[in-house]
Amino acid sequence: MKNLFAVAVLASTVAAAPWQLVNKRELGDNEWAPNKRDGCPGYLTQGQFEFPHYITQVSKANPDKAYGTSYNGVFTPNDIGTIFSFDVPASRADANCTLEFLFPKQNQLKTSSFTYSGAGTFFFKGYNPGSCPNAQTTYNNQPQPGPFPDFPPIHMEPGFAYTIDVGPCFVGAGTCVAGMTWTNDTSLEYFQDYDECPIGIYTTYQYGLPCPPEYCPS
Repeated sequence: MKNLFAVAVLASTVAAAPWQLVNKRELGDNEWAPNKRDGCPGYLTQGQFEFPHYITQVSKANPDKAYGTSYNGVFTPNDIGTIFSFDVPASRADANCTLEFLFPKQNQLKTSSFTYSGAGTFFFKGYNPGSCPNAQTTYNNQPQPGPFPDFPPIHMEPGFAYTIDVGPCFVGAGTCVAGMTWTNDTSLEYFQDYDECPIGIYTTYQYGLPCPPEYCPS
C-alpha cells in the first residue's frame, strides 16, 4: 500500500507514493455471502483481515490532550481526527494488503451505530512503519510522519465501501503501521465493529496479486 487512511480515514500498511481512490462499491446484495445480511457494502473474510489494534483521537484545538484508547472513530471539522494503528504479522509479508473503509447505512447495522452530518470530505496521512500511537499520543506528539505528502481528499458517505489503497504487505510486515484520518467539513462518530455488517477501517489480505511497479520495478 502506498501510504495511509484511513483512513482512512485512515491507517495503512505502507509508506510510498501518493495515491488515488482505488474503488468505491455501492451498497447492494452480495451473491458471495448469501447467508449474510443483504445490502452490506463489504464483508470481511475470517482470518483474512486486521482490526485496528489501537485507536485514539487527537485534537487540533487541544493539541496537548491525550485521549488514550478508543473504540470509536471520531471526526469533527478542523479539530478532532482519529489515528488507527494496525499490527501486520511478519507471516503476511508475501500477501497484498488492502486498506478499506466500510460504511454501511444505519439500517444495515446490528451492533453498531453512527452519527454523520456535513459534506463528507475526509483526508488521510500515513506515519512511518514502526512509529505508532500510544496512551501519550496527542496532536503535538503524533507518530513520526511518513516520507510522502498527505493523501488527496476523498468523499465518503453511508452506503458505500471505499478501497483506499492496495499494495504489498512486506513494507510493514512484522511491525505496526498507522495513520490519521480527519475532515474539514463533517462530523462523524461510529463504533468500529466487524459484526454481520462491518463498519470502519480495516486491512484485508489477498494473495496472488501482481506487485505494483513502484514496489517491484522490472
